[in-house]
Formats: sequence, C-alpha cells, structure tokens
Amino acid sequence: MTPGTEYGSTFGRDEPDLRSAHVIVVGNEKGGTGKSTVSIHVTIALLKAGYRVASIDLDTRQKTLTRFLENRQSFARSAEWPVEMPFHHALERGSSTNVRDNETHEFAAFAEAVAAVEHDYEFVVIDTPASDSYLMRLAHSLADTLVSPVNESYIDVDVFSRVHHDRSQRGAIAHYADLVMEARRRRRVVDGGVIDWILLRNRIASLKSNNARQIENSMQHIARELQLRAAEGLHDRVIFRELFPIGLTALDPIEEGMKNNMLSTSQKSARREIADLVSSLRLPLHEKTKGHLAARHLWFERMSEYYRDLGKDKPE
Repeated sequence: MTPGTEYGSTFGRDEPDLRSAHVIVVGNEKGGTGKSTVSIHVTIALLKAGYRVASIDLDTRQKTLTRFLENRQSFARSAEWPVEMPFHHALERGSSTNVRDNETHEFAAFAEAVAAVEHDYEFVVIDTPASDSYLMRLAHSLADTLVSPVNESYIDVDVFSRVHHDRSQRGAIAHYADLVMEARRRRRVVDGGVIDWILLRNRIASLKSNNARQIENSMQHIARELQLRAAEGLHDRVIFRELFPIGLTALDPIEEGMKNNMLSTSQKSARREIADLVSSLRLPLHEKTKGHLAARHLWFERMSEYYRDLGKDKPE
C-alpha cells in the first residue's frame, strides 16, 4: 500500500477527543541534525509567547535539552529580568543489566511524565535521541506535530528516502520514514489523531550551493511521496551555540549585555529565523476570541483537510 493511498483514506474521520496539551516531538534517527537546538528554541519561543509549556528529554545519554535548562535555571538566579522556564522532566537511563527491565523502567517513567503534563500545559515539547527504541517509537505515536530536522546532505536524506546509485532502488521508503508511517497508523487506530510531520531543512549554509539546491528539490519530492510538509529551519549561526553555557537564546534580551545595547545583524537574523520556524509549524496558537482547546480543534480540522487533499493530489 502506498503512503498516499493509506493516509489519504484515513485523514478526516470523526474528530478525536483532543487532550489539552499539543505535543511537539522533535525526532530523527540520524544524529547531528540539530534536534536539541530546535527543541530549545521552540520551547523558549512558546514560553515567551505566553503559553504554558512543558518539556521532556528522552535522550537519556546526551541530555542536551536538560543541560541547557539547567544552565538557564542557574542564570535565572542572578538575572536582571524574569527568565522563562518550562516544567521539565528528564528521563533517567535504566541501570539494570537486563534490557527488558530497563525498557520497562523507562516506559513507566515516560508514562508518568506525560500524565503529569498532558492536561495542565498547552504545549509539550519532547526531544528524542538519535536511535530506534520502543520509547522513541512511543513518543512519535503521541506527536501532534512531528519535526524532523535534516542537514543539507544526502546522508541525512537517506533515512527518509533511499539514496542509491541504482535508479531502480532509489526513492524507496527508508527506515526512519517507515517508523513514522507506522506511528501515524497506530495514532489513527488509537484515537483518530493526526500527526503533522514537518521535514525541516536545518543548519542551512549562508551561501546556497548546487548541493543545497539539490537537497531542497529532494525534500520537496519526499514531501509529496511521504505526505509531510517541507520547511526551512535555522541557519548555521554561532549564536545558536555560544549562548548554551548560560542557558540563553537569541530571543532573550541579550542586547542588554552588549556595550552599545544593540544586537548585531546576525543576532537580529537569528531572532527572525526562530520566529519563522515557529510560524512554519502551524501550531494551534489561540487568539483573544478563542481558547487553547478551541484552537486545538481548529488545528485538527485544518490539518485533516490538508492531508486529505494532499492524498488526493499525490500522483499515482
């Protein structure tokens, strides 16, 4: 069964009983694509927009999101302005020599973390590790919005759509894409939900090369084949890394620490990129006349219609 036929026929059923929290999962089985950087900036952007945000770090080894928030909490103690913090939960690795016991322990911890936030927060951001595990697959199946950052490299594209010298084998659904497709199937069966999947071209070089243009074209093709949305992420800027030790982002009032109280051109561009990134996710951002749950239902209707139409337009 082709992805277009499968998803095109299932989107648009009766609206599910939506939980209050909109779950954003940042995932890709390929490492080094900037998942934690995206998780950090989406979390802080939503906090600064006034939303109640929780975050969960499933990367029990790297813990980059957790380390950033620890640094941010430390900075907040002496900061001259209110520093926004999410309600954060970091999963601990199972310490048993038995793999099954570790999986059981981590599953229970994850279930407890989700139960603690799904009704009291408007957004939950989940940062996942670059590995295939039961817990990682479970997180994907809970996603309302799934963000998969990729570098401008065919090595990154290969986990979505097979890159091969032999044209007859080129374009086959690759392992990570298959994982997401299975998560989508499970989600529809369990609660009739929609997973809006965004392929995020990330760590973009300042100068567009021929390779970058080819990758961009490949992503558009993958978007049609796998029924996802392609979007532009963050450029490869020093500011996205240099503020990590103090737990700040380009969205924070860092100009107050500058000698001339002004941002550089690069810093201003970084702020715009983060705003554009959040906008491209098309999240259920509530308005004055609509509460969060009403925005969630409107989001579901729009996404269902989008993917239903996408399935109809997919070439045979």
